[in-house]
Amino acid sequence: MKKIIFIVLCVVLLVVAVGCTPIIGGITIGGGGTSGGSDFSDETTAKNNDFYKNYSKEEKDLYYLLWKDTTKISVKIDIEPKELVKINEGYNDAVKAEIYRKCNLTITVNGKDYVFDEVGIRMHGNTSRRDFCNGEGNIYAFVHFRFNLTETFDGEGYGEGEWGNDIAKTWTDEARLQRKNRSFATLEKFYYKWNKNYDNSYVREVYANKMFQAYGVLAPHITLAQLSLKQRGTFENLGVGMLYETVDKHFIKRNFSSAEAKGDLYKCGYQTAPANLTTADGRGVEAPGQKFNYALKTNTDRTSPEYGHHKHLMALIDILKTSKTAEDFRAKLESVVDMDYFTNFEAVNYLLGNPDCIRNNSNNYYLYFLPNGKVFFIPYDYDRCLGINVDWNPSGNGMTTITPYSVNGAAGKTSNPLYTKTILSSGTDYYRNMYQSKLQKVLNGEWFTYAHFQTVFQNYKNNYAKVVLPSQNIQNQCGGNVKMNRLEFSERGTSDLGSRDDNLTTQNYIELKRKCALDNL
Repeated sequence: MKKIIFIVLCVVLLVVAVGCTPIIGGITIGGGGTSGGSDFSDETTAKNNDFYKNYSKEEKDLYYLLWKDTTKISVKIDIEPKELVKINEGYNDAVKAEIYRKCNLTITVNGKDYVFDEVGIRMHGNTSRRDFCNGEGNIYAFVHFRFNLTETFDGEGYGEGEWGNDIAKTWTDEARLQRKNRSFATLEKFYYKWNKNYDNSYVREVYANKMFQAYGVLAPHITLAQLSLKQRGTFENLGVGMLYETVDKHFIKRNFSSAEAKGDLYKCGYQTAPANLTTADGRGVEAPGQKFNYALKTNTDRTSPEYGHHKHLMALIDILKTSKTAEDFRAKLESVVDMDYFTNFEAVNYLLGNPDCIRNNSNNYYLYFLPNGKVFFIPYDYDRCLGINVDWNPSGNGMTTITPYSVNGAAGKTSNPLYTKTILSSGTDYYRNMYQSKLQKVLNGEWFTYAHFQTVFQNYKNNYAKVVLPSQNIQNQCGGNVKMNRLEFSERGTSDLGSRDDNLTTQNYIELKRKCALDNL
């Protein structure tokens, strides 16, 4: 027994001596991270050898280089006209829209080319999908694209008589395995979105995710990239958009140890009803033409004993429904929710002012449950943050006067009990105080300042300002559907808080939101 105590003491002293904290996957154990108990910063995630042992140092280094605001990226899509026509034909068909077509892809990072043949490509998005090209494959509108480097064109949808049969492939076992293991900068899938909401700065959503990460919140990486697409045999510049890391099994394995990465990942959105954690109805594994409010993205193997149990999701919702004493509620809640992490998440989320988030519209977030049932919240799709109001300004003030404790969201009164029973409840000072301290920390830091935003903005502008406007041919083809005069790398905007025609300037938003927060803390 004395020997065991001595060994444990030596380990503790060693940890203290080297000034570090034990790491399990992406989680910092025992505090010390930016968010207290959990830290999902790049520096922490990079130590996840369970994931990176499968990749070379060059691929790992390229992954972290990719997301820096000083890195210049271009993506070139070499695609046959008939493939664009097929994508266009299938965009509003629930089955066809999910089937990848074929292109060749060249990704250039700081002048170095990475070339991939036979890459899967399809339209990305939900409400943003539309027809975009004519029968000759000439585009007349912009859409978002999703890419899959591991697509083998031989699964469901590529059989005889099916929509993808014309590009179906037959493989040897070895060749198919090589394709399934193909990656770029350790990524298997990623997607590109054009600047649909006409953010003149181009970087607000990029900045939002970097801000989440800066405070230890698990958020996917985003950066800018210039896109070119083959038209009439020539590569045409489509301007600048955003390149996104996907939140999927691969993402979970990157950020958690192998033991922790076996949990349940749900994509939560406003499909048939709000994903407000009041009921577990609308949960499941999606199939073509099927949408769920809580769409399970891992443990989807129907032969697995873990398939479809949803026990952790239902346990969380059951706890949130409890009407027992405050002490009992707190103990049960903290057995499944890292409230230090959650209040950190919400401090950043509140200041970003996205009306289409978990708090304001029961939308656009992921839940990841560790195998032990502990849950982490992952933000995504923050293309309406920091004063982006084009076409939708539900608060009527660009979210600048919404107070830190307001129960009013974009879709009406906030109904999510994780909020109403903790940080938005006047009867739970413990969580309100925790939330307030996190808000104060962010307000005292550099990330919610216009000066810091300007630094990031300028770094991106240095690389992309000259290519932000599409080529003249694309302007001629798409001018009726794309507001070309709004595609500029600038900080131009409006000071009209109620505008739905233009976005607030970032400076105006930050100054007004900061004042609102400080006045109400």
